Amino acid sequence: MLKVAGLVSAGLLGLSLAPAIAADDYFKGKTINVVIGGGAGDGYDIYSRFLIPHLSRHLPGNPRIIPQNMPGAGTLVAANFMYEIAPADGTAIGTVGGGTATAHLFKTPGVRVDPRNYNWIGSMNSEVGLVLAWKDTPFRTFKDVREREFVVGGSGPTSGNVMFPLVLNRVVGAKYKIIPGYRSTGDIALAMERGEVQGTSSYHYSSMITTKPHWIRDKQVYPLAQLSLIKHPLFPDVPNVQDLARNDEELQILNLIFARQSMGRPYMLPPKTPANVVAMMRTAFNVAMKDPELVAEAEKRVLDLTLPMTGEEIHTLIDKLYAYPASVIDKAIEVSDTATIGQK
Repeated sequence: MLKVAGLVSAGLLGLSLAPAIAADDYFKGKTINVVIGGGAGDGYDIYSRFLIPHLSRHLPGNPRIIPQNMPGAGTLVAANFMYEIAPADGTAIGTVGGGTATAHLFKTPGVRVDPRNYNWIGSMNSEVGLVLAWKDTPFRTFKDVREREFVVGGSGPTSGNVMFPLVLNRVVGAKYKIIPGYRSTGDIALAMERGEVQGTSSYHYSSMITTKPHWIRDKQVYPLAQLSLIKHPLFPDVPNVQDLARNDEELQILNLIFARQSMGRPYMLPPKTPANVVAMMRTAFNVAMKDPELVAEAEKRVLDLTLPMTGEEIHTLIDKLYAYPASVIDKAIEVSDTATIGQK
Protein backbone atom coordinates (compact mmCIF):
# COMPACT_ATOMS: atom_id res chain seq x y z
CA MET A 1 0.00 0.00 0.00
CA LEU A 2 1.60 3.21 -1.15
CA LYS A 3 1.82 6.16 1.19
CA VAL A 4 1.05 9.28 -0.77
CA ALA A 5 2.62 12.39 0.74
CA GLY A 6 2.95 14.43 -2.42
CA LEU A 7 0.77 17.22 -1.08
CA VAL A 8 3.30 18.09 1.60
CA SER A 9 5.17 21.25 0.73
CA ALA A 10 8.89 21.34 0.16
CA GLY A 11 8.81 24.23 2.62
CA LEU A 12 11.89 26.37 2.80
CA LEU A 13 12.95 25.35 -0.70
CA GLY A 14 10.03 27.40 -2.01
CA LEU A 15 10.89 30.56 -0.12
CA SER A 16 12.63 33.34 -2.01
CA LEU A 17 14.96 36.01 -0.72
CA ALA A 18 13.50 38.63 -3.04
CA PRO A 19 14.53 42.15 -1.99
CA ALA A 20 12.08 44.31 -0.04
CA ILE A 21 10.21 46.94 -2.05
CA ALA A 22 11.83 49.86 -0.23
CA ALA A 23 10.71 52.51 -2.70
CA ASP A 24 7.03 51.77 -2.16
CA ASP A 25 5.61 53.52 0.90
CA TYR A 26 2.13 52.03 0.56
CA PHE A 27 2.01 50.94 4.20
CA LYS A 28 3.72 54.01 5.67
CA GLY A 29 1.69 55.47 8.53
CA LYS A 30 -0.91 52.69 8.33
CA THR A 31 -2.06 50.22 10.96
CA ILE A 32 -2.55 46.57 10.04
CA ASN A 33 -4.79 44.32 12.13
CA VAL A 34 -3.87 40.64 12.34
CA VAL A 35 -7.17 38.82 12.88
CA ILE A 36 -6.28 35.74 14.94
CA GLY A 37 -8.73 32.85 14.83
CA GLY A 38 -7.63 31.55 18.25
CA GLY A 39 -7.92 32.89 21.77
CA ALA A 40 -5.30 34.81 23.71
CA GLY A 41 -2.38 32.58 24.63
CA ASP A 42 -3.13 29.68 22.29
CA GLY A 43 -0.90 28.59 19.40
CA TYR A 44 -2.30 30.91 16.73
CA ASP A 45 -1.95 33.84 19.12
CA ILE A 46 1.63 32.98 20.17
CA TYR A 47 2.83 32.55 16.60
CA SER A 48 1.16 35.73 15.36
CA ARG A 49 2.55 37.92 18.12
CA PHE A 50 5.97 36.43 17.39
CA LEU A 51 5.67 37.16 13.64
CA ILE A 52 4.31 40.72 13.91
CA PRO A 53 7.53 42.70 14.56
CA HIS A 54 9.45 40.76 11.92
CA LEU A 55 6.74 41.24 9.30
CA SER A 56 6.52 44.95 10.07
CA ARG A 57 10.27 45.32 9.67
CA HIS A 58 10.15 43.85 6.16
CA LEU A 59 7.04 45.61 4.88
CA PRO A 60 7.62 48.85 2.94
CA GLY A 61 6.77 51.77 5.20
CA ASN A 62 7.15 49.65 8.37
CA PRO A 63 3.49 49.88 9.40
CA ARG A 64 2.18 49.37 12.90
CA ILE A 65 0.74 45.86 13.22
CA ILE A 66 -1.56 44.91 16.08
CA PRO A 67 -3.16 41.56 17.02
CA GLN A 68 -6.93 41.19 17.13
CA ASN A 69 -8.15 37.94 18.66
CA MET A 70 -11.37 36.60 17.14
CA PRO A 71 -11.85 33.06 18.52
CA GLY A 72 -14.83 30.87 17.86
CA ALA A 73 -16.06 27.82 15.95
CA GLY A 74 -12.58 26.42 15.39
CA THR A 75 -11.34 29.69 13.73
CA LEU A 76 -14.42 29.78 11.44
CA VAL A 77 -15.56 33.11 12.92
CA ALA A 78 -12.29 34.73 11.85
CA ALA A 79 -12.35 32.98 8.45
CA ASN A 80 -15.84 34.31 7.64
CA PHE A 81 -14.87 37.79 8.85
CA MET A 82 -11.83 37.88 6.58
CA TYR A 83 -13.91 36.70 3.64
CA GLU A 84 -16.92 38.99 4.04
CA ILE A 85 -16.09 42.02 6.19
CA ALA A 86 -12.36 42.73 6.47
CA PRO A 87 -11.05 45.60 4.31
CA ALA A 88 -9.38 44.38 1.11
CA ASP A 89 -6.59 46.96 1.13
CA GLY A 90 -3.85 45.17 3.05
CA THR A 91 -4.79 46.57 6.46
CA ALA A 92 -6.30 43.27 7.63
CA ILE A 93 -4.45 39.95 7.66
CA GLY A 94 -6.09 36.77 8.91
CA THR A 95 -4.69 33.59 10.42
CA VAL A 96 -6.99 30.59 10.68
CA GLY A 97 -6.87 26.82 10.95
CA GLY A 98 -5.76 24.67 8.05
CA GLY A 99 -9.27 23.23 7.97
CA THR A 100 -10.32 26.35 6.08
CA ALA A 101 -8.74 24.70 3.03
CA THR A 102 -11.38 21.97 2.92
CA ALA A 103 -14.36 23.36 4.87
CA HIS A 104 -16.05 24.66 1.70
CA LEU A 105 -15.13 21.55 -0.29
CA PHE A 106 -16.66 19.38 2.43
CA LYS A 107 -19.77 21.58 2.74
CA THR A 108 -19.19 22.23 6.44
CA PRO A 109 -22.19 24.00 8.06
CA GLY A 110 -21.62 27.68 8.75
CA VAL A 111 -18.84 28.06 6.19
CA ARG A 112 -19.29 31.06 3.91
CA VAL A 113 -15.84 31.04 2.32
CA ASP A 114 -14.27 29.49 -0.77
CA PRO A 115 -10.55 29.19 0.08
CA ARG A 116 -9.59 29.55 -3.58
CA ASN A 117 -10.71 33.19 -3.41
CA TYR A 118 -8.50 34.26 -0.51
CA ASN A 119 -5.11 35.77 -1.29
CA TRP A 120 -2.87 33.44 0.72
CA ILE A 121 0.30 35.03 2.07
CA GLY A 122 2.04 31.94 3.41
CA SER A 123 2.15 29.50 6.32
CA MET A 124 4.70 29.56 9.13
CA ASN A 125 4.90 25.77 9.30
CA SER A 126 3.29 22.46 8.50
CA GLU A 127 1.55 20.85 11.42
CA VAL A 128 1.74 17.48 13.11
CA GLY A 129 -1.33 16.93 15.26
CA LEU A 130 -0.80 14.56 18.16
CA VAL A 131 -3.40 12.22 19.64
CA LEU A 132 -2.58 12.44 23.34
CA ALA A 133 -3.86 10.42 26.29
CA TRP A 134 -3.54 11.75 29.84
CA LYS A 135 -1.18 9.75 32.05
CA ASP A 136 -3.92 8.44 34.39
CA THR A 137 -5.95 6.81 31.61
CA PRO A 138 -5.48 3.26 30.27
CA PHE A 139 -4.54 4.40 26.73
CA ARG A 140 -0.97 3.73 25.61
CA THR A 141 -1.25 3.01 21.85
CA PHE A 142 -3.76 3.78 19.12
CA LYS A 143 -4.83 0.15 19.26
CA ASP A 144 -6.42 1.01 22.61
CA VAL A 145 -8.52 3.72 20.90
CA ARG A 146 -9.87 1.05 18.54
CA GLU A 147 -10.80 -1.21 21.46
CA ARG A 148 -12.45 1.10 24.02
CA GLU A 149 -14.17 4.49 24.22
CA PHE A 150 -11.74 7.44 24.39
CA VAL A 151 -13.29 10.65 25.76
CA VAL A 152 -11.83 13.83 24.20
CA GLY A 153 -12.71 17.53 24.09
CA GLY A 154 -13.84 19.33 20.94
CA SER A 155 -14.48 22.91 19.84
CA GLY A 156 -15.90 24.20 16.51
CA PRO A 157 -17.05 22.12 13.51
CA THR A 158 -14.03 22.94 11.34
CA SER A 159 -11.48 22.30 14.09
CA GLY A 160 -9.25 19.26 13.95
CA ASN A 161 -10.29 18.19 17.44
CA VAL A 162 -13.83 17.59 16.14
CA MET A 163 -13.40 16.57 12.51
CA PHE A 164 -10.37 14.31 12.96
CA PRO A 165 -11.79 11.99 15.62
CA LEU A 166 -15.05 11.69 13.68
CA VAL A 167 -13.09 10.74 10.57
CA LEU A 168 -11.03 8.15 12.42
CA ASN A 169 -14.16 6.67 13.99
CA ARG A 170 -15.80 6.32 10.60
CA VAL A 171 -12.78 5.30 8.51
CA VAL A 172 -10.43 3.23 10.68
CA GLY A 173 -12.72 2.02 13.48
CA ALA A 174 -11.64 4.29 16.35
CA LYS A 175 -13.94 4.78 19.37
CA TYR A 176 -13.66 8.46 20.23
CA LYS A 177 -16.39 10.11 22.29
CA ILE A 178 -16.28 13.87 21.66
CA ILE A 179 -17.34 16.37 24.32
CA PRO A 180 -18.01 19.54 22.26
CA GLY A 181 -18.21 23.19 23.28
CA TYR A 182 -14.65 24.08 24.30
CA ARG A 183 -13.54 27.44 22.89
CA SER A 184 -9.93 26.56 22.19
CA THR A 185 -7.22 23.91 22.40
CA GLY A 186 -6.00 25.58 25.58
CA ASP A 187 -9.37 24.99 27.23
CA ILE A 188 -9.25 21.33 26.21
CA ALA A 189 -5.76 21.03 27.71
CA LEU A 190 -7.06 22.36 31.03
CA ALA A 191 -9.94 19.89 30.85
CA MET A 192 -7.41 17.05 30.51
CA GLU A 193 -5.47 18.22 33.54
CA ARG A 194 -8.72 18.49 35.55
CA GLY A 195 -9.84 15.01 34.56
CA GLU A 196 -12.88 16.20 32.60
CA VAL A 197 -11.71 14.33 29.49
CA GLN A 198 -9.21 11.52 28.91
CA GLY A 199 -7.22 13.23 26.20
CA THR A 200 -7.20 15.23 23.02
CA SER A 201 -7.75 14.01 19.49
CA SER A 202 -5.45 16.62 17.96
CA TYR A 203 -2.97 18.88 19.74
CA HIS A 204 -0.51 20.45 17.33
CA TYR A 205 3.04 19.74 18.39
CA SER A 206 3.97 23.37 17.73
CA SER A 207 1.31 24.53 20.20
CA MET A 208 2.12 21.95 22.82
CA ILE A 209 5.81 22.79 23.05
CA THR A 210 4.98 26.46 23.67
CA THR A 211 1.99 26.06 26.00
CA LYS A 212 2.60 22.67 27.66
CA PRO A 213 6.30 21.87 27.11
CA HIS A 214 6.44 19.67 30.21
CA TRP A 215 3.76 17.26 29.05
CA ILE A 216 6.06 15.07 26.96
CA ARG A 217 9.19 15.75 29.03
CA ASP A 218 7.54 14.71 32.30
CA LYS A 219 5.43 11.94 30.72
CA GLN A 220 2.18 13.65 31.59
CA VAL A 221 0.73 12.41 28.30
CA TYR A 222 1.20 9.48 25.95
CA PRO A 223 1.31 10.18 22.18
CA LEU A 224 -0.88 7.60 20.41
CA ALA A 225 -0.76 8.78 16.79
CA GLN A 226 0.43 11.64 14.55
CA LEU A 227 -2.31 13.25 12.45
CA SER A 228 -0.22 14.34 9.50
CA LEU A 229 1.06 13.06 6.17
CA ILE A 230 4.56 13.26 7.61
CA LYS A 231 6.10 12.05 10.86
CA HIS A 232 7.72 14.46 13.24
CA PRO A 233 11.36 13.41 13.76
CA LEU A 234 10.87 13.40 17.54
CA PHE A 235 8.26 10.63 17.32
CA PRO A 236 9.63 8.05 14.85
CA ASP A 237 7.85 5.13 16.52
CA VAL A 238 4.43 6.79 16.81
CA PRO A 239 2.24 5.91 13.78
CA ASN A 240 1.09 8.69 11.49
CA VAL A 241 -2.39 8.80 10.02
CA GLN A 242 -1.44 6.86 6.90
CA ASP A 243 -0.23 3.96 9.07
CA LEU A 244 -3.78 3.69 10.43
CA ALA A 245 -5.32 2.93 7.01
CA ARG A 246 -6.28 -0.71 6.42
CA ASN A 247 -6.76 -0.54 2.65
CA ASP A 248 -6.20 1.74 -0.35
CA GLU A 249 -9.63 3.39 -0.16
CA GLU A 250 -9.06 4.39 3.46
CA LEU A 251 -5.62 5.71 2.52
CA GLN A 252 -7.02 7.96 -0.24
CA ILE A 253 -9.66 9.39 2.07
CA LEU A 254 -7.14 10.05 4.83
CA ASN A 255 -4.73 11.70 2.37
CA LEU A 256 -7.44 14.11 1.24
CA ILE A 257 -8.67 14.98 4.71
CA PHE A 258 -5.30 15.33 6.43
CA ALA A 259 -3.64 17.33 3.65
CA ARG A 260 -4.93 20.40 5.53
CA GLN A 261 -2.16 19.79 8.09
CA SER A 262 0.39 20.86 5.47
CA MET A 263 -0.79 24.48 5.78
CA GLY A 264 -0.44 24.53 9.53
CA ARG A 265 -0.43 28.25 10.41
CA PRO A 266 -1.54 30.10 7.27
CA TYR A 267 -2.04 33.84 6.75
CA MET A 268 -4.25 35.41 4.13
CA LEU A 269 -5.66 38.63 2.74
CA PRO A 270 -9.32 39.02 1.78
CA PRO A 271 -10.58 38.35 -1.74
CA LYS A 272 -10.22 41.29 -4.14
CA THR A 273 -7.10 42.63 -2.43
CA PRO A 274 -5.06 44.43 -5.14
CA ALA A 275 -2.36 42.26 -6.70
CA ASN A 276 0.46 44.69 -5.87
CA VAL A 277 -0.54 44.68 -2.19
CA VAL A 278 -0.62 40.88 -2.18
CA ALA A 279 2.84 40.81 -3.76
CA MET A 280 4.29 43.18 -1.15
CA MET A 281 2.82 41.14 1.70
CA ARG A 282 4.07 37.84 0.29
CA THR A 283 7.55 39.23 -0.27
CA ALA A 284 7.73 40.55 3.28
CA PHE A 285 6.50 37.24 4.70
CA ASN A 286 8.93 35.14 2.66
CA VAL A 287 11.92 37.32 3.56
CA ALA A 288 10.92 37.42 7.23
CA MET A 289 10.69 33.61 7.41
CA LYS A 290 14.34 33.31 6.34
CA ASP A 291 15.58 36.28 8.36
CA PRO A 292 18.35 35.03 10.72
CA GLU A 293 16.92 37.22 13.48
CA LEU A 294 13.51 35.52 13.22
CA VAL A 295 15.08 32.06 13.02
CA ALA A 296 17.25 32.68 16.08
CA GLU A 297 14.32 34.03 18.09
CA ALA A 298 12.16 31.05 17.11
CA GLU A 299 14.83 28.66 18.35
CA LYS A 300 15.13 30.59 21.61
CA ARG A 301 11.36 30.56 22.15
CA VAL A 302 11.03 26.91 21.07
CA LEU A 303 8.69 27.70 18.18
CA ASP A 304 8.41 25.00 15.53
CA LEU A 305 8.86 26.34 11.98
CA THR A 306 9.03 22.97 10.23
CA LEU A 307 8.18 23.13 6.49
CA PRO A 308 6.76 26.63 5.99
CA MET A 309 4.84 27.36 2.78
CA THR A 310 4.58 30.32 0.43
CA GLY A 311 1.25 31.77 -0.60
CA GLU A 312 1.63 30.29 -4.06
CA GLU A 313 2.24 26.85 -2.58
CA ILE A 314 -0.93 27.12 -0.50
CA HIS A 315 -2.97 27.96 -3.61
CA THR A 316 -1.43 24.97 -5.41
CA LEU A 317 -2.28 22.67 -2.50
CA ILE A 318 -5.90 23.84 -2.40
CA ASP A 319 -6.26 23.41 -6.17
CA LYS A 320 -5.02 19.81 -5.79
CA LEU A 321 -7.59 19.13 -3.10
CA TYR A 322 -10.40 20.41 -5.31
CA ALA A 323 -9.12 18.20 -8.17
CA TYR A 324 -9.55 14.91 -6.28
CA PRO A 325 -11.95 12.38 -7.89
CA ALA A 326 -15.58 13.08 -7.07
CA SER A 327 -16.02 9.65 -5.49
CA VAL A 328 -13.18 10.28 -3.01
CA ILE A 329 -14.43 13.77 -2.21
CA ASP A 330 -17.97 12.44 -1.63
CA LYS A 331 -16.68 9.78 0.73
CA ALA A 332 -14.52 12.33 2.53
CA ILE A 333 -17.57 14.58 2.92
CA GLU A 334 -19.57 11.69 4.32
CA VAL A 335 -17.01 10.68 6.92
CA SER A 336 -16.10 14.25 7.93
CA ASP A 337 -19.66 15.52 8.38
CA THR A 338 -19.71 17.35 11.71
CA ALA A 339 -23.34 18.51 11.58
CA THR A 340 -23.90 16.19 14.53
CA ILE A 341 -21.33 14.93 16.99
CA GLY A 342 -23.03 11.55 17.38
CA GLN A 343 -20.81 8.73 16.26
CA LYS A 344 -21.55 6.50 13.25
